[in-house]
Amino acid sequence: MDNCFIDTTLEFLQIAFHNILYYASIYPISIFETRRKYSIVVYRSNHPEVNEYIDLCLKSIAECLHNGDLKRVEFAITSSDYEVLMKFVFDLDKNDTHDETRDAYLVQAEQNMRAFCLKLTTLSDKFTDLPEDRSFMIFLHTNESAAVAMAANPELESFPLVETEVETEFQHILPLRRFCVRNYNLDMYMEFR
Repeated sequence: MDNCFIDTTLEFLQIAFHNILYYASIYPISIFETRRKYSIVVYRSNHPEVNEYIDLCLKSIAECLHNGDLKRVEFAITSSDYEVLMKFVFDLDKNDTHDETRDAYLVQAEQNMRAFCLKLTTLSDKFTDLPEDRSFMIFLHTNESAAVAMAANPELESFPLVETEVETEFQHILPLRRFCVRNYNLDMYMEFR
């Protein structure tokens, strides 16, 4: 798999995860600091445990991407008893007709990543009915061979994947963005009640 795609996708997911945490008010705004990325202000948690969890999830995502075994990433906002209340879905789809000269410097991809982050600022009405004691989880849709490969990776030994059967039906789907990074399409949408 293309290392440029992997690095770009991981960086984008990290920014997306932290900004979803900020805008959904999962943690107090006092644990966030501002940064600049994609020519806009973005937010990043400075809480060590939150950052460690996100970083370990990103390492798992990187492992799956290197093996070509990742189909979807879901960032789920949950209740205190881990019921999924809403989720942000990041679908990855290989584009076999990709033209290497199109967006060679990832200018369009960066503009789309910026647009996604700006779109999060407009979703505040979607977060108003969430319970006060909410949390989050990150789900990876992959295959069994990826789970076995990650279990054998010493860097991920302390952070094993847990197989789960969480299939929550939502009444609403809100498309957020679709764009291309190298020879992959990223399709992002939000599911909520």
